[in-house]
Amino acid sequence: MERDLIAKPYDLSAAVHYHIGKFPPGSLDYEAIIPALNDAAASLARYDAKMGGMVNSSLLLAPLRRQDAVSSSRMEGTISTIEDLYRLEAEEDAGTPDPYSEARDDDVETFLYSRALRLAQMALEEGSPLSEHLIRSAHQTLLAFGRGAKKHPGAYKVEQNFIGDDRRSRIFYVPISPDQLAPAMQSLVAFINGNKMVPLLRTAIAHMEFEALHPFEDGNGRIGRMLITLMLWNLGVLKAPHFFVSGYFETHKDEYIARMRAVSEAGDWTGWVVFFLNALHAQACVNIDTADRILQLYGEMRERFREGLNSQYHDQALDFVFGNPVFRNDRFVDRSGIPASSARALSRRLLEAELLRTLEPPAGRRAGLYAFQPLLDLLQI
Repeated sequence: MERDLIAKPYDLSAAVHYHIGKFPPGSLDYEAIIPALNDAAASLARYDAKMGGMVNSSLLLAPLRRQDAVSSSRMEGTISTIEDLYRLEAEEDAGTPDPYSEARDDDVETFLYSRALRLAQMALEEGSPLSEHLIRSAHQTLLAFGRGAKKHPGAYKVEQNFIGDDRRSRIFYVPISPDQLAPAMQSLVAFINGNKMVPLLRTAIAHMEFEALHPFEDGNGRIGRMLITLMLWNLGVLKAPHFFVSGYFETHKDEYIARMRAVSEAGDWTGWVVFFLNALHAQACVNIDTADRILQLYGEMRERFREGLNSQYHDQALDFVFGNPVFRNDRFVDRSGIPASSARALSRRLLEAELLRTLEPPAGRRAGLYAFQPLLDLLQI
């Protein structure tokens, strides 16, 4: 929990303070690191090769970004589901006036995480550098509205923050002070873009340093985990920005925090790097399995759509629901590339076959809201 230190008295007796002057690390124990580095590199290479060999990879792998948004948000105490996220995206896509005002705050925050990551990736694709400006822009999107809107989106902290247990008024970690932040962020970005260390080690150390700096009033964890994906892609480890690691960090949250504390408390950069590399290796294996299951589901559904719809448009229908697992039916009619009369008939057949679930029936001029249940079931975490 991030809080202003002066808001009320806190117990600082167990607090670890930021490691002034000790970034980047002067040395690492490469004998301890190399086995984990080799495993992570090999697993990421297998994952990247599989992604590169998939037809419609952007369509089939988009769900991984939503999974990461849910996992990363859960680490901050935000509880949302993949269906909640897709539902809010569907309402925005349908042009619903102010769809966020009726949504739960947790769902809005998860939605904004997914949007911030997507926009940051687009900026890099268009030639923007991985810079302070890009980081602050992502933060501005992340806290654009909802609970975070009052926490200075896009602006660095001006008061000391900390990490701790707010309910027990205990502080575990005190990040860098605001007056020392500007040169520290400059050093971090220079390290990200200019250090000669191999990319996986550079990413591990940069992520640790960003979290230790905690440069924003709120949203630091989510921005820090975004940077992992952006760095791996920007540094050429991956050919496309479709690798996400928040799931592992959520499952191993206690060790994640303990390893970070150990860097500032005892200078144990090696222990952190080994943990981070093990996370990449394990998550790559999980992501490969998830991608395989999505691809298998796509193949199975292609046969069911062909047989059940008995239409020349079965592939267009399948691609639409895979890309939009929750949707208003008028968007299916308008955007699937299927003639309107055929599209309406096909959505009825999908409902009858129980491949779509009705979330909201049509009412007056309001189109029905449907969910493609097989994909949502696969993605639940």
